[in-house]
Amino acid sequence: MLQAIRERAQGIFAWVMLIAVGIPFALWGIQNYIDTGKESPAAVVGDREIFDRDVSRAYEQSLSNLVGLGDLDEKELRHEALERLISEEVIAQKVIDQSLTAGDAEVRGFIQTLPYFQTEGQFDKEKYKIMLSTQGMTPNQFVAQIRRALTLEQFQRGLLDTAFITSDQLENLLRLKNQMREVTYASIPIKPSSRNFTDAEIQAYYQAHVSEFRNPEKVSISYLMVSLDEMAKTTSLTDEALRKLYEEQKASFGTPERRKISHILVAVDGKNADVEQAALAKTQAIAERLAHGEDFAKLARENSADTVSAKNGGALGELKKDAQEDDFYKAAMALKLGEVSKPVKTSFGYELIKLTDWVPAKFKPYEEVKEELRKTAQHNAAEAKFYEVGQKLAEQSFEHPESLEPVAEQLNLKVQSTGLFTRDKGEGLASDDNVRKAAFSEDVLNGRNSDPVELGDDKALVLRVSDHELASDKPLSEVKTAILGRLRIQDAWEETQKRADNLLKQVNETGKPLSELAKSSGLTVVNAGLIRREVTTLPGDLVQAIFKSPRPQAGQTWTGLVGLSDGGQIVFTVLSAKDGEKVSKDPKEQAQARDFLSRSEAQREFGSFVAELRNATKVKLKQGE
Repeated sequence: MLQAIRERAQGIFAWVMLIAVGIPFALWGIQNYIDTGKESPAAVVGDREIFDRDVSRAYEQSLSNLVGLGDLDEKELRHEALERLISEEVIAQKVIDQSLTAGDAEVRGFIQTLPYFQTEGQFDKEKYKIMLSTQGMTPNQFVAQIRRALTLEQFQRGLLDTAFITSDQLENLLRLKNQMREVTYASIPIKPSSRNFTDAEIQAYYQAHVSEFRNPEKVSISYLMVSLDEMAKTTSLTDEALRKLYEEQKASFGTPERRKISHILVAVDGKNADVEQAALAKTQAIAERLAHGEDFAKLARENSADTVSAKNGGALGELKKDAQEDDFYKAAMALKLGEVSKPVKTSFGYELIKLTDWVPAKFKPYEEVKEELRKTAQHNAAEAKFYEVGQKLAEQSFEHPESLEPVAEQLNLKVQSTGLFTRDKGEGLASDDNVRKAAFSEDVLNGRNSDPVELGDDKALVLRVSDHELASDKPLSEVKTAILGRLRIQDAWEETQKRADNLLKQVNETGKPLSELAKSSGLTVVNAGLIRREVTTLPGDLVQAIFKSPRPQAGQTWTGLVGLSDGGQIVFTVLSAKDGEKVSKDPKEQAQARDFLSRSEAQREFGSFVAELRNATKVKLKQGE
C-alpha cells in the first residue's frame, strides 16, 4: 500500500499527502510565538474549522511545486488551496462516518520511510523525536496526521480502482487516436518591417505601455545566519577523543579479521559424571587420530553429533562472536591457520575446533583518517548547538522585530549584508528564491525582521531590509530604441497576419483550391499527404490545428489558419480524414489506451463524488474568500 501511495498519488490526494507528510521541518517552531488571540476561520466545513494558517501552508506547498512556471496569481492560488482543503475535509468526514482507519503497522512503516527521520538510510528514533519537538508536535499528534492521510488515500483508491470502461469507449479512442488526415498547406513567413514610425506613434506606445518600461523595485538586506558547517569548525576535539572515536568506529575504516572454522561435537547427554567422562575420552581419542594425520572432515562426518555441519565436514562458516559461546569463541580465536584446538567444554558437550581459513584484519591507520574523523565528529557535536541557536534566533528576532543588533549581541553572531537585488534576480545570497521572497514580504518591507529562512538543512537566517528603492518609470529617451524595435516587430506580425487572412478569405469565398491561390501569391504549397497526430516533420502547432479542425464531409474540404510562435502564419486545407483501426495490432498500445481511459474515467467519477459530498455538507466561507 505504501508503494502504491508513492507511485500513484495524484490529483486531489497528491497534495493531501504532501501537506500531511511534507511538513516544513524548520529548525524552530516560530508559530509558537505568533499564535495570539482567537483566529477567525477561513471556512467552516460541517463542524470543522479551517484557518488562514492552514490555507497558507497549502498555498506554500502549491507554490513550491510551481517554481519556474512564470508569473502566478497569488489570489487564485490561495483560493485553490482553500478549495482543496475543503474537499479534503468533506472526504475526511465521510471516512469518519464509515469508521475507516489505517492500521498501526502501516502507519509505522510509512513514517520509517520518510527521509526527514533517517540517518544513512535507516530510521533514526532520536532524530524523529527532535524533529517533531522543534515543530511543537508530539509523536501522537504526528501519527494521527499520518493515519488520517493514509486513510484518505486508501478511501480514494477504493473509489478510483472501481472505475471501468466499455469496449465501445476503447474502440472510439483508438479510432480517433489513429485517425489520419490528408493535408496541403502554404506557409507565410514573417518579414522584417521597414516602416518609419513618427515621434507621436512612439510617444503613444510609451504612454500605453509605460508600466513595462520601469526600473524594478530593489532592496538590500542585513541578515544573521547560523551555519552548521561554521559551528562545526569552531568545535574543538582532543586527540585523545579522536583516537577513542577511531577505535569505536574502526570497523568502518577497513575490514576486520575473518576466520572460517569447522568443528567436531561429541555430545554429552545428561549430567552424569561417567557419561561426561566418556564423552571427553572419545573427544581425546578423535584428537589423537587427528594428530596422527587423519582427515578432519572425514572424522567430522563419522563422529560429530552436529549432523547439519557433519555433512559438510564440520564446516561452520565464518566465526561470529555473538553466535558462539565465550569458551568456544576464545579457543577459536587462539588458533593458527590449520591448527586444531584441544577439547573445549560447551553447553552441548565437548568440541574440537579447526581454523580452516584466515584473512587478517586490514584497517586504515589513524593518521590517514584523522581529518575525516574530525570533520564527522565536529559536525555531529555541532548539530545540537545548531538547533539550539536556531531556536534562539527565531525567538530573539521575533522579540526584537525592529533591529538585528540586539540579537547579534546576545547570540554572538555577525550582522552581514548584501547589495541591491530585485524580486526576480539577485547575486550571492540573494540568488536564493526563499531569501528574495522573504525580503519582499509585506512585514519585512514595513521594517520588521523576517521569519527564519532555511537554506537547505544546514543554514538558516533572519533578515531585514537595509535599503529600499521603489520601482520608477524609465524616461522615453532611455527606451526609445526598444520601443522602435517592438513597433517594427508588431508591424511585421500584423502584415503577416493580414496576408494570411486575405488568403484564407479568398479560398472560402472563391472555392478555388489553396494550391492555386497560394501559388498566384508567390507562396510555396506543400502536399503533406495523409498524416497522423504523432507526425514530427510538421510544426506542432500546425498538427494540433489540423486535428482540431472539423472533419470534412464527403466531397468537401476544410481550410483553416494557424499562427506560429515566430510570427509566421500557415493556411492549411484538410482534404479528407481516414479513421484508424478500432483494435490496435500492438498489445502495448491497446493496454495504454485502456489505462488512459480508466484513469480519466476514475478521476471524473471521483471528482463528481467529491462534488456531491460537498453539496451535502454545510460549508461556510469567510467573506471575501
